[in-house]
Amino acid sequence: MEPLRIISLGWGVQSFTLAAMVALEELPPVDYAIHADTGHEMSGTYAHAKKWTPWLEEHGVKVVTVHGRRTEVVREDWSNSVMIPAFTKDNLTASKGQVRRQCTHDWKIVPIRRFIRTIIPNPKPGAVESWQGISLEECSRMRTSDVAYIVNVYPLVDRRITREGCVAWLQAHNLDVPPKSACTFCPYKSINSWKQLKRIGGPDWEEALAVDEAIRSKRPNHSLFLHPALKPLAQAVSIPEDFGAAQLEMDIPCDGGVCFV
Repeated sequence: MEPLRIISLGWGVQSFTLAAMVALEELPPVDYAIHADTGHEMSGTYAHAKKWTPWLEEHGVKVVTVHGRRTEVVREDWSNSVMIPAFTKDNLTASKGQVRRQCTHDWKIVPIRRFIRTIIPNPKPGAVESWQGISLEECSRMRTSDVAYIVNVYPLVDRRITREGCVAWLQAHNLDVPPKSACTFCPYKSINSWKQLKRIGGPDWEEALAVDEAIRSKRPNHSLFLHPALKPLAQAVSIPEDFGAAQLEMDIPCDGGVCFV
């Protein structure tokens, strides 16, 4: 019996490339492309998904969106447990740390597996083939599934396709290149990504600011922050526009903050 074949569809560059390759028959068909919607994705991700879901389905890729049952950043019922990997500072010793990440498991992995079990209530080992959107330069992120009934597969790595290769493939097929997929407040953003988020402003930046404030004092004797500078987000992210200057257009992204100085 053939395994149930799914794509873990985050709607970023790599996973959209996988789905589009299936749609254009460059990869074998899948049963579902499953998007685990955290409820906190960037607005550009939602716009891309809205535009391209019909196209995928017209080309035989069935898109399913699932949600976690609880997607609050702070779980008040778990003694103010913070679900995201926020940066921490001990208010007594000034030592630094980071909260254990729980968001990926609760908001993405669990909802996808719950959906799988609606299709296969009692899956046997190897019953599901889960395609992951990890490209060649990210191969260190490849993992064996922690449940026997799911086998993780990495088609982009198998084909030795990088993220740049994905972008080139999408452009060659006249498909939109999606923005990076991440929650608005993800602490793993690069310094440059935070600057871009502030520059654009709007609901995404406002949500990040609100979450940054909400987590601040949720651990005894510690302060929590989204930004590795261990400062409130509004202070930690500085852009030229803050000082009345226009942003220099650069062809190469720079996180160092010292270009042309």
